[in-house]
Formats: sequence, structure tokens, C-alpha cells
Amino acid sequence: MNSEQDRAPRRRGPARGLSREQVVGAALDEFQENGIDAVSFRGVSRRLGVNPMALYTYVADKDELLAAVFDHVVAGLGELFPPEAGDPKQELTAFYTAVFRLMVEYTDLARLVRPAIVGTDLDLAERVYRMLADLGVAKARIADVHLALLDLTIGSAITAGVRVPSANEADAGPDHPLLSAVLRRFDELDAEDHFAGAFALVLDALVTPEPPR
Repeated sequence: MNSEQDRAPRRRGPARGLSREQVVGAALDEFQENGIDAVSFRGVSRRLGVNPMALYTYVADKDELLAAVFDHVVAGLGELFPPEAGDPKQELTAFYTAVFRLMVEYTDLARLVRPAIVGTDLDLAERVYRMLADLGVAKARIADVHLALLDLTIGSAITAGVRVPSANEADAGPDHPLLSAVLRRFDELDAEDHFAGAFALVLDALVTPEPPR
């Protein structure tokens, strides 16, 4: 006859040979291949060959799993900056261009962006904000400027995959010469180069004080 202790439900421990890094890696593969809506405990556990319940040892729920995926993707951004500070405009452009590149590579990554401090690389965030301060952005405006630059980055990444007109479609006719020129320019654009140029223009507008009237 089993004792009371034998009949008590056993607490689940870590699955043999499984780690949080493997769970996040499997979720990242699912995310990259099929988008954010495809990420589920069932799909991730299928990739790992374990019961879905085993994942709860490593992440509390889907929100935590997606947050971990986001943190994993952006963890390497700090490596963009050299040990010694350089030109803040160049470094900021390089940083946000890298963010743009990640958001183009990982579909739906923009949907995971969150301003919460949890999971943030604090040293990286401080360095980005320090560069804005070095450019003359007042402390009270750093959040607004950062969010404006992030909005530009996210929006540009989302539209980077929009189909541009082919050369045959670029001629809007003699009655629309400016439109024809714009369409031809669209056909020539490299999305990343265009983003870097647009970012530089917006950054200048945000950090350069207006001349006295």
C-alpha cells in the first residue's frame, strides 16, 4: 500500500538535458521562421521533443518567453560600440541602423519592443542616452527624442519589405513628372542606406537648436 507521501503529486523539476537557453533558442527559431503569432509552448516543446508542461520550469508564460526572445535578439547590440566613445552622431546612427536591420531580419520584432527596464541592458541604455545628452539634448527631452528615433526605426523596418515599383511602373506619364521621378527613385533605393540617411536628417532636426530669429 502506498504511503500518503507516495500519493502526493510530485513537483516538476528541470527536464533532463534542457536549459532556459535551449527553450529561448527554440522559441527564436519558431519566431524567425513563422512570426510572433506562431510562438507557443506547444510549438516550442515540439521542437525540443519535450512535454509543453516542462517549459514552465524555465518561463512562467508566453509573455515571459517572448520577452526572453526579444532580449536574446538585441543582446548583441552593445558590441557595436567601441570601448572608447567616438562621434555620438555616427555611433547613434550605427546603433539605430543595427536595430533597423534586426527588425527587418526578424519579422514582428517591433511588436516586442517595450520601454520597461526589466531585461534591458542598463549600460547600453545609459550609453545611448549619454550620446544624446552629449549632442545637447536636455535630460527632460531624452525620452521624447529616443522614442521619436525608435518610432522612425520601427516604421522604416515595417515598410522596408513593401514592394517598390518596377522600372516599367515608374513612369506615371507626362502629366505627373514629379510623381514619375519619385517612383523611379523608389526603384533605386536601398532600404538600409535610405534609413541611415533619413535617420541622420531626423537626428539633426531633433538635436540642432533652432537659430535665433
